[in-house]
Amino acid sequence: MSLKWGIIGTGAIANTFARGLAVARRNELVAVGSRTPESAQIFGKKYNVPASQCYGSYAELLKDPGVDIVYISTPHPQHCELAVQTAKAGKHILLEKPMAMNEAEAQRVFDAAKQHNVFLMEAYMYRCHPQMEKLIERIQAGDIGNVKLVRASFSYNGYEFGPDSRLWLNELGGGALLDIGGYPMSFARRIAGAVSGKPFLNPTAIKAVGHVQPETKVDEWTIASVQFENNVTAQLLTGIFGDYDCGVEVVGTKGVLRLPNPWRPDIEALGPVQVERKEHGKPFEVLSVEMEQPNLYAIEAEAAAAAVLDGKKECAYMSWDDSLGQVRALDKWRQEIGLVYAADQ
Repeated sequence: MSLKWGIIGTGAIANTFARGLAVARRNELVAVGSRTPESAQIFGKKYNVPASQCYGSYAELLKDPGVDIVYISTPHPQHCELAVQTAKAGKHILLEKPMAMNEAEAQRVFDAAKQHNVFLMEAYMYRCHPQMEKLIERIQAGDIGNVKLVRASFSYNGYEFGPDSRLWLNELGGGALLDIGGYPMSFARRIAGAVSGKPFLNPTAIKAVGHVQPETKVDEWTIASVQFENNVTAQLLTGIFGDYDCGVEVVGTKGVLRLPNPWRPDIEALGPVQVERKEHGKPFEVLSVEMEQPNLYAIEAEAAAAAVLDGKKECAYMSWDDSLGQVRALDKWRQEIGLVYAADQ
């Protein structure tokens, strides 16, 4: 049995996900919804979607009885309302991160998914990758002793997209924090949880600084210091100011574990898929990662399909409670640097 997907939105990430679906087991792309019939047809033709199921509105896609699950890939401010409408249509949901603009919106999504008995997962795809499982395995095996510090960063050069890009538009949820800052935060929360044998932990304290552009009112970069109840601390950086290092490190009493390419291990140019281990006073050692499927988005789709076809409403890689803790942490980070969106009013 395969899961039949519809995709809402036809931007870059929708194309990336569609390519993943094409090689994923037990998954099939059967419909696409866009703001215009023309863009839906262009997208659908690339991925062998029947023309009759290339819809010129999101509402039309949600009426398609042949769609089991919907991947929502629109700009951030549309996530909440589209997820609620998808739940009301009785469709399962893979919702691109961030799940919502703030906690209040996220709660609406959870309530709708619960009321209409549908699967819901926030699309932090890197969480599903065997590289993360390998890292957690080595942490819990005691390779680096007691974990003290997590260092994680994600940044890129957003200037090249120009002032009309959604990155620089407050009304589209622009800025670094909501676009990519969630990755370092979700990573730190996952690692802190793993140290205590839990799926995640939520921060007990977040202190942050950053630069919110006065003209665009979006954050250009920000750095957070985070504390957890088990005394794990984290240093997190995100920015659209330049192409900085995007690796992660987990520092313990005996050594360090590092991922050179944590967020997009499907892109070879960004670094190898491996865990690097270094005991204090010794050189780095490479731990290989075994994986049957190299496509990150196929791995994510297969994880979602496995949960849905097993009758589950949540995926262990990113549960509802995990997503709730995530949006609360990002709300606090935004509060620290004064980053405000229309949805917060």
